[in-house]
Amino acid sequence: MTYTITATGNLTGNVRYMNSDPPSQAAFNSNSSQFLNTVQTAFTAGQPLVYNATLADPNQWAFVNASGGCHWPDCDSSNMPQIQCQIAVDGQVVVTQSATTGVTCSTRPW
Repeated sequence: MTYTITATGNLTGNVRYMNSDPPSQAAFNSNSSQFLNTVQTAFTAGQPLVYNATLADPNQWAFVNASGGCHWPDCDSSNMPQIQCQIAVDGQVVVTQSATTGVTCSTRPW
């Protein structure tokens, strides 16, 4: 499966994504960092960030969150870049979301 993050402007931020299946929700709750990768990154307009993971049950566990901020002169109150996340399973896009400062894509409600 593939997580893709795009932005409409230049940002600095973080991406967190599920990289392995927890054995249970309780196991995830007790130590989520064991199952999530966190990447500090720069988002550049027009340059997607792509992360691949192999999950046994992507319908249960696929999750990606991206957040970022930008600084003047790249951004101001009238020009806030959008961040978009996408989850694809076996090449099929199953979730797409977009927002300005932080966005989450998941195959189930958290």
